[in-house]
Amino acid sequence: MRLLFYISLWICAGVHAQTAVTGYVIEEFGGKRYALGGAMVRALQTGIAATTNEDGYFQLEVVNVEKDILITSATGYQTDTTALRGSTQITITLRPIQLAAVEVSVTRKEISIIRTESITDADLVKDACCNLSESFENSATVDVSYADAISGAKEIRMLGLDGVYTQMMTENIPSIRTLGSAFGLQYLPGPWLNSIQVNKGVGSVVNGYEGIIGQINSELKKPLQADKLFVNFFLNQDVRSELNIIGRHHINESWSYLGALHGFYNWLRMDMNHDHYIDNPLIKNLNVLNRVHRPFKRGGMFALAHSLHLEDRLGGSMHFSPKLRYDEQNHFGMRLQTIRSDLFAKTGIAVSDEHYTGIQYKYNFHRHRGFVGRRAYEGTAHFGYLNLILQHEINETHLLKTGMSFQTDWVREKFDTVILQRVEYVPGVFAEGTFYFGEDERLTLIAGGRVDYHNLFGVLPTPRVHLQWNILHDLEFRAGAGRGYRVPTLFAENFGWLANNRSISVDTRPSLEEAWNYGASLTYNFLLNNREGSISADYYYTDFIRQVVPDIEEAGRLQFYTKRRGSTAHVAQLDVKYEPVNRFEVKASYKFERNMVNYRSGKKIYPFRPQHRGLLSLQYTTPSERWRFNSSFNLFGPSRVPDYRLNGGKEVQQGKSWVQWNAQITLRIRQWEVYLGGDNLLNFIQKNPIVMGEQPLHPQFDASMIWGPLRGAMAFAGFRWVMKENDK
Repeated sequence: MRLLFYISLWICAGVHAQTAVTGYVIEEFGGKRYALGGAMVRALQTGIAATTNEDGYFQLEVVNVEKDILITSATGYQTDTTALRGSTQITITLRPIQLAAVEVSVTRKEISIIRTESITDADLVKDACCNLSESFENSATVDVSYADAISGAKEIRMLGLDGVYTQMMTENIPSIRTLGSAFGLQYLPGPWLNSIQVNKGVGSVVNGYEGIIGQINSELKKPLQADKLFVNFFLNQDVRSELNIIGRHHINESWSYLGALHGFYNWLRMDMNHDHYIDNPLIKNLNVLNRVHRPFKRGGMFALAHSLHLEDRLGGSMHFSPKLRYDEQNHFGMRLQTIRSDLFAKTGIAVSDEHYTGIQYKYNFHRHRGFVGRRAYEGTAHFGYLNLILQHEINETHLLKTGMSFQTDWVREKFDTVILQRVEYVPGVFAEGTFYFGEDERLTLIAGGRVDYHNLFGVLPTPRVHLQWNILHDLEFRAGAGRGYRVPTLFAENFGWLANNRSISVDTRPSLEEAWNYGASLTYNFLLNNREGSISADYYYTDFIRQVVPDIEEAGRLQFYTKRRGSTAHVAQLDVKYEPVNRFEVKASYKFERNMVNYRSGKKIYPFRPQHRGLLSLQYTTPSERWRFNSSFNLFGPSRVPDYRLNGGKEVQQGKSWVQWNAQITLRIRQWEVYLGGDNLLNFIQKNPIVMGEQPLHPQFDASMIWGPLRGAMAFAGFRWVMKENDK
């Protein structure tokens, strides 16, 4: 009996010592924390190993927490050795190898306490996305739809509101705004992107007072990490063809260069629904990017980039002739010629281990020339931006960012006889503190504020706060609140609502929009059958203090006016991710949104916006990784359509529920990827999207009553070819 007793004690002690260990692998650089996905963590004694996911999270089963040692390694980083000493939850920090030639193979994602959805380069190839507007097919957070049936303009929605309330950024510098709002999502080619971060709720005060409901930041491919040569070609059944060529070159030990070329050509007039209007606009597009990068030996870097965008866009009736003057047309059409030049630079200087200085510079020129129907449209914008960031690490648990910024906008729009022009000068100062509390820094608080002086609207105070609480390593709570402002650019931001013959009424003086945003989320990461998964729930509420309202509630009229109070937006979203079998990824989401607008005629739900949205995204990769299968199902609920009837008009058609099914198959052979797929495979289209299309000069003609897809099933194909550094 005594022998059995000692054996039982030995077994119990062994069971007590052998337990699971969870944790994160991160990198700290420039005062920021980055999650390292793809790092290998191995227990020295047991030999048990695990690979971190995209959030840097790992879990090791059956580890002797009293005696075991973890060996953590990743390509491009120094190997770390960590003794557990009884810990079952641990955070491991890796240091990069300071060699320019080292290729980093892990996924490096900035850790943000703001609720963030990351779209990586692996996600971007799940669909043949050819520009930024087509990069959100597998995202339930961001909705993308056509704004009208003529121009091909696409608009995004986020947290129940139009994308103009989201701050669009490229490498954390403001990018798509003012005149770029109508077509800017289509100006940034998908193959140029390395990743996209979708931040929900108010953003950091470091980036300005805009971004009322969130930020979408696009990270371009960098000269140090990009492939030596990349070629991508895309073709669909409407003969829309696109070509992307990206190459990089190490000039010397200090300087690296990346160049990118994008061409888009759609020349064939298609009318698959037989309404005598072109299904997709005819577009000729050329986009060029050049950038250089130089790291500093003592830490920091300098980056400079310039892009040039040229586009000619035609849409409208099959019989529309762009050779005639707009006021001589007997058919409804539109033409828009665009020139856009973008120059930005970043300088980062590591003064010491505790001090870091960053400077961001930006200049953008944008010009539109063209017409919609029998009304001319032209717009010109200049944007200048300077942001100085001083970062000081007070101690291990306190980080302070201070700085100053200056931005200027010169914007002029003319539509028909209405001219809108403004000049903005906005200097500002800001401060933001990051504080870590508790064991393993489980509680993080970011509190910040900025004060800007606007030459048209005076002093703009902007308080914002964010909180993250790691209740457990697998249960996380986030919350945020803050105020934001923006000055609308009326015609460019509502370009889809110009595709009609409505009379226009505009408050000619520029107006400032102001709103508060509040939000919270809860995320649970779980392990089921030794496979990782997550469940997250979000809720966000936006309350407008002052809003510029575009109003099409009165038939035959388009009005712009300012309303105080009354407009709100509620959004609740649930996301589930899981890998039920090896290499088979499943993502399911549901979103409910309710955007109430305070019109002059009373409070109403914003038109053409479904209140219910569902998403099911599936991906399977074969063991050899030669084949990849992607499929997504998007469910959109019914939406409200305003009454557009004049006397004797037709019956109003309300938006219906509909499902969009996209699918793609990709074959990988050495340096090649060949893909074949289809969009909207269930072939659902909105019937008769153009009101009074047979009478283009009638006052009730309207091509902006869009609630569903305009094009049926669409097949596409293409290839990607990559040359690595050592390839010949």
